[in-house]
Amino acid sequence: MSTVLELVLEAGDIAETHADAAIFKYAQRFYGVAGAMAKKLEAAGVSKSQLEVPVGQHRFVETRGALGAPLALFLGTVRLSELGYHELRQLAVRALQALESRQGLRHAVTTVHGPNYGLDEDEAALALVGGLVEAFQRGSGPQSLERITVVELDPGRAQRLRKALERGLGGTPGIQPLPGGTGFRVQRMNAFVQAPPLATAGTVSMQKPHAFVAMAFAPELEDTYHYGIQGPVRAAGLLCERVDEAIFDGPIIQRIKERIETAKVVIADLSMANPNVYLEVGYAWGRGRPTVLLVRDVKELRFDVASYRCIVYRSIRELESLLTRELERIV
Repeated sequence: MSTVLELVLEAGDIAETHADAAIFKYAQRFYGVAGAMAKKLEAAGVSKSQLEVPVGQHRFVETRGALGAPLALFLGTVRLSELGYHELRQLAVRALQALESRQGLRHAVTTVHGPNYGLDEDEAALALVGGLVEAFQRGSGPQSLERITVVELDPGRAQRLRKALERGLGGTPGIQPLPGGTGFRVQRMNAFVQAPPLATAGTVSMQKPHAFVAMAFAPELEDTYHYGIQGPVRAAGLLCERVDEAIFDGPIIQRIKERIETAKVVIADLSMANPNVYLEVGYAWGRGRPTVLLVRDVKELRFDVASYRCIVYRSIRELESLLTRELERIV
């Protein structure tokens, strides 16, 4: 029985990653990575109906050369709009339990879930990896399992998530960093021990207040979000959440409304004059949520918000400083 697991987070494409099995979620519709993989499998002769797994169940399919892994595991979860940190943690536990039927399996690969549909990216990764750590330490998974690779397509996000995992795993019993800072070595426990701090991330996150960020999803604003907004939000003790409209079809409006209604504060960057951002600001005002308006240039402001107080920033560093002070006042 393998008593040590290498848990690694890498930048790359899960479709091209060589492993014994690839793990995906099916949130009662095909989205994101699972949707892209379903198309690849369908082209190889695997019907999409084989991948449509009811909530709480799982299914293995042979990938027929469509993916780098010969075997794919699809886990049925609740709908995307209902999928939170706790569900991600449970998804990881379920994955290792399902893989127990595949003895001889040495390497599994999965991907990060959550950041694009409204979850804090650090907390989502902590919930997933926490579930993997706890499940392995308690004895779940194939006895032959030696490595789990968590793959993230965006290199910048992969780098940020590595740092988040380093912070989350610091001082956790039975875990040591691997050389090069790419991952960790996880030791199975001989007896039950209290769940490591990282493994409780999914539960703690359900009780932690969040800020909802409304802004255009544009390459030129990515650094603004990750370095100008996330830092002050987390320093204020809040999760930082936003929703990528590109991956939603039907449930997006309900998802946005729910996250605005429950937000401690709504932060809206009005740069680029995106009409959807203005819509979200109007909804936040209608629901009486504290709202912070940001913009790079006052000339980008539209409609009546020009008469409201708005933080104008000329650099990301200036935004970080101004927003920190504003959140200290509100939170």
